[in-house]
Amino acid sequence: MTALATPGTPQADLDTPALCIELDVMESNIQRMASFMDERGKQWRPHEKCHKTPEIARRQREAGAIGVTCAKVSEAEVMAAGGTTDILIANMIVGDPKVRRVAQLCQTADPIVAVDHFAQAQPLAAA
Repeated sequence: MTALATPGTPQADLDTPALCIELDVMESNIQRMASFMDERGKQWRPHEKCHKTPEIARRQREAGAIGVTCAKVSEAEVMAAGGTTDILIANMIVGDPKVRRVAQLCQTADPIVAVDHFAQAQPLAAA
């Protein structure tokens, strides 16, 4: 198993693919978004599809995000394991295995699941 890189690891020593971030630029961008939303009296819930990283989600929440948006149950599980509790799952949940996983997710988080038909809500409500 490859060890995880830590901040300051020389680029030549990184196993690829690797997410490399300019921390000061990232923090500036997070603060700009927080200020933009705050100035307009709006809440924000960033979509985690770009970074899929609980640590970045934590920084976004610390800056004022009310939670995160994920596309899939597996992404929501990663965010919950990383400490995020307010999670919107934006895509439909189809099939009993995923419904059970959402029900299990309710043990550690408060997921919100988007549905576009009553029939999609029934299995979730029954779980």
